[in-house]
Amino acid sequence: MLKKTATQSLKASTDKLKERILGMVKSTDELVKATGMPVGSANAPESILENLIKECDDHVFWLNFKKAAPMLFCALMENNANIKQVRDMSFMEELLKVKSLIGLMASKLEKGDANIDIIEYSMATSMLENKLSVLKALNTTVEGDSDEKMTLNIQGTNKAIVIDLVKLKDAITFLDNSVEEKDASAEDFMTKITEIDMTGLTEEQFVDKACELIGEVKKNDNKTLHKDTFIRIFKYTGDFAKMRSQ
Repeated sequence: MLKKTATQSLKASTDKLKERILGMVKSTDELVKATGMPVGSANAPESILENLIKECDDHVFWLNFKKAAPMLFCALMENNANIKQVRDMSFMEELLKVKSLIGLMASKLEKGDANIDIIEYSMATSMLENKLSVLKALNTTVEGDSDEKMTLNIQGTNKAIVIDLVKLKDAITFLDNSVEEKDASAEDFMTKITEIDMTGLTEEQFVDKACELIGEVKKNDNKTLHKDTFIRIFKYTGDFAKMRSQ
């Protein structure tokens, strides 16, 4: 009977884990597609599962998203009294909640409580670790910082940035309404190309139209053509070659 109950409990926990991971698979697939990344670049050999915990560790530069981002967001809210109050309350509520949950979980583990869902505890621990990393970031200070400036180390490099909070204040406008958000799609990152109807066009007319659509020839800092300019030139040059071959 006990063995059957344990098996059922494990199956239920595994099903919950499976449901959660499948949801993450769907989200990552949508994100890879939306950003225009080659699908093959997201595939990895199954052998990385042999060292799963280490593979899931944050890359050092990724820490900037977990540390600098919440610190900067926190600073941005400093000049709106109402939102600042909500920000401070949110910080305190999350800190107390994380502390309570971690304390209760630790107590049960120390007692050797048999009524523990290890899979659920593992998932919860991961979530709480992420919350705790944000809370710790928001409690980070640098000597010399003040209400007028903030210094952030760029993780993964030997550099840091100093933010002029006075100028930042002038650059921020709080709106009285929220704005619509949507997931970016692959089309948002694609170069917009207008097809040229070659019907009845002379070669000179086609060239004039192509130059108009290409617009200003833009270059990157290293003097190479900007992606959009390169793609448009490549496209219309190919169309012109086809036109001349007909």
